[in-house]
Order: sequence, then structure tokens, then C-alpha cells
Amino acid sequence: MLQKAIPLLPALNMRATIDFYETRLGFKGANMGSYAIIKHGCAEIHFYLVMDAAKFYPGSCLVYADNVEDLYTAFAGKDMLFPPGQIKDSAFGRKEFSIQDNNGNVIRFGKAFI
Repeated sequence: MLQKAIPLLPALNMRATIDFYETRLGFKGANMGSYAIIKHGCAEIHFYLVMDAAKFYPGSCLVYADNVEDLYTAFAGKDMLFPPGQIKDSAFGRKEFSIQDNNGNVIRFGKAFI
């Protein structure tokens, strides 16, 4: 019955968030004011606007990728790794790395288990 799960992350500025994902990561975005959707292939992330910066708490999500090594090389060349360093095997044996977006959200990229 379940079809899809989509991460919902906070943002302080929708236009800046969409610009970050479009220009730095190659996503396409749709701005609906206090809500935004970005997509790249089958990957999709939604954002909700937080008006009060004092109440803002960054989130995180995991995005599956077919060729994590190539994606890592592309993002490392743009100085986007968070924390800076090498791609690593997670405690579960999955090769992964992460970046931090303009809001402080951490986006992990890794190969799917199943």
C-alpha cells in the first residue's frame, strides 16, 4: 500500500534554498511561498518555511544514488562535502558521504541496501 516517502526539511528562505539546489546540485525547484519542492531524477525533497530563525533546527535526509563514487567526485570538486574528507563506508557497510545545504540541513548520499 505504501508508495513513497519524501523528506521534509526546514528552510529560512525558499528562493535561496531553491537557488542552492538548482545551481549547486542540478535539481529543479518549485516555489510555493512557504513550501518548496526540489527534484532530480527520482529524488525529491520538500521544504517548509521557518519564519522565526530562533525556532529553526536543521534536519537531515538520505538520498540513494546509483554511483556514489562519481557523485562524490562531482561534489568534492565543488567544495561541498560536510564534513570535509573522504567518502567512507558507514557502520552498516554502505559507501556514503554528506553535504550541508544553505540552511544547515545535512544531505547524505549513499548506495541503497535493497
